[in-house]
Amino acid sequence: EKKDKKEKKTPKRSSSPSSSGDETKSSKKAKTSAAPADVDDASSVRVRITGLTKTANAATLSTFLSLAKDDVVVGLWGTSGRGPKPPGGHAFVDNVSAKDANALIKKFDGASVDGETIKVMVDDGSAAEAEAARTPKAPASASRPPLFGGGASLTNAAQSPVNTAPNAPMFNGSTPGEVRADDWACGACGCSNFARRTSCFRCAAPKSAVTSAGPKTAVNTAAARAPAQGSIQEGYEVFLKYLPHSASEEEVTNYFADCGAIVGQARLLRDQLSGQSKGAGFVTFVNEQGRMEALKRDGSRFGGRNVSVTVAKKSTFGVRATEQAYGTHTPAMLAETIAGLVAPDRSGVYVDGTFGRGGHSRGILAALSPEGRLHAFDMDPEAIKVGRELEKEDARFTIHHAPFGQMSQVLKPLGIEPSGVFLDLGISSPQFDDATRGFRPEQDGPLDLRFDVERGMPASEYLRSVSRDELRRVIHEYGETTDPSAARRITDAIVIAREAGMLPSTTKDFAALVARAKGKEYQMMHPAKLTFQALRIVLNQEFDEMRRGMFGAFEIMPEHGRLGILTWKHSECAIVVDFYRDYEVVRDDFPLWQWAQSAYGEKCSKKLERKWGMHMDDAQRPSESETRANSRSRSATLHILRKRHAVRISDLERFAYKIKGWGKIAEPAPPPAVTFKYDI
Repeated sequence: EKKDKKEKKTPKRSSSPSSSGDETKSSKKAKTSAAPADVDDASSVRVRITGLTKTANAATLSTFLSLAKDDVVVGLWGTSGRGPKPPGGHAFVDNVSAKDANALIKKFDGASVDGETIKVMVDDGSAAEAEAARTPKAPASASRPPLFGGGASLTNAAQSPVNTAPNAPMFNGSTPGEVRADDWACGACGCSNFARRTSCFRCAAPKSAVTSAGPKTAVNTAAARAPAQGSIQEGYEVFLKYLPHSASEEEVTNYFADCGAIVGQARLLRDQLSGQSKGAGFVTFVNEQGRMEALKRDGSRFGGRNVSVTVAKKSTFGVRATEQAYGTHTPAMLAETIAGLVAPDRSGVYVDGTFGRGGHSRGILAALSPEGRLHAFDMDPEAIKVGRELEKEDARFTIHHAPFGQMSQVLKPLGIEPSGVFLDLGISSPQFDDATRGFRPEQDGPLDLRFDVERGMPASEYLRSVSRDELRRVIHEYGETTDPSAARRITDAIVIAREAGMLPSTTKDFAALVARAKGKEYQMMHPAKLTFQALRIVLNQEFDEMRRGMFGAFEIMPEHGRLGILTWKHSECAIVVDFYRDYEVVRDDFPLWQWAQSAYGEKCSKKLERKWGMHMDDAQRPSESETRANSRSRSATLHILRKRHAVRISDLERFAYKIKGWGKIAEPAPPPAVTFKYDI
């Protein structure tokens, strides 16, 4: 470039007139090629500035260029460690007239910013061409690429046009979703690119810069091997990328509405903390024809961006890649639950203590014989409505509006001894996704947090009356278990806001208060999540209800009855284990039992009576395929406890400790008293 500039300034003289004339023509030609922004003054172009350092920002660069800050967008080209890095950072000035673009180029091209020489040009891919010494640039009137997307030469634009019209043809007749044989490799950085791209996605080199032939066969990657999604049962999906972050489900649905019938609304992937769209999502069409029409819009403009539309795929293992839809509930570890609880006796009576929206109940009913029966419990009025409908569909099913901790009081008078009881602890997905219930700090709604909105007090009322010491204990024991300082600071912020009459009564405002008090969160979650969890546990007496439910289940189950408990966090697992330790039966290889039998065999037989107790199977976790199909199942753990009449370890310890003089073993604590009032 320096050599070209020097030659332009001091052209060689020739003695012959013809030679001089040729030089003049050559000089004019060189000037023409060196000024890519010389286009129609009425046209609008984008100016690219290259060679910036990593410290460059819009504020300093806009001041240097004498432009408004909002007119300058700064970005860095990253390669994630793959291949050579492009020449420095890039910035863009969009919607500039050709006249102003020429002025910027003449004034600032070759100037120094932060000690680095910058290059200013029209954004048509010429930066990468100059770097790789490739073909001439395209005129500025050619279609400009999307922001940070590079550019293309006029030749390439003719060969592989960017889809800017809604009905632009796609893939030139190839099967949607396949890796094409005419995918091309960038000559500047060696990166592979899809055939429809007119410039390299990594370094912005135009397609004309190709020096090596593209792949002749489909790329053998896991993504390429993944089967395309689509069937009459589940619909035909397209996967969208590069959507504006401000896009809504309604806007995306309306954009594709004329392609064909759509199942529900578009589903956008959203950030759990901010609720903002991540720029990607799915649209499901009723038939294949609708999807084919949508695929034609790949590369078209939507909200100022070029949206990518491709066939949605299943995972490499054939599982459909889906996200949990709001308001729905996918039962976790259903197959393991059926195998552990129902399979031994398909004609028995069973209890689903946490009906929710009936996911596990329907699975159990499907596994039962015509003689089998299922009783379900729930506190949520919305769940009871769903249960009433299921009662009409299946005569083997009965729903009870009561906590599962009261199953003994409900079922004993009916003479029911269930073969198995199932408890899915915690909160169901529909409750979690309903903003009016106040369970998610990311959503905005009333600060309620009750499972049964008809009983008890909402969180907003509880926070106005609870003492500071009790609130700190609740947040520490049920939420911030590993960070007592955070529990104390959150409590202080709540009490100060309460005293000032500024205590928030909505989830979003309360979550913001907690987040300010806690500060940085080291885990990938909202800083207020654990505080919401603590308030939910205490308001719904979740841990007390667990103890009541486990005790009640073993009280009404016959010998060899099975209790299945699905836990979601460590604190729930700890309560299950503590309860199990109180009623665990002796094992033949238990060392203390072997000592007592050998030393005090006859005395053991007289003193130690057989009582109901329990044996626990090995805990189970979701399979890899289930976590891919239902990501919310990843934290689940299934515990199966079996009722047996035998000597309890705790009774053996009392007998042995008395002989050894080792102290006393406390009796198991009775289940907590019921405070919720239900007509049972």
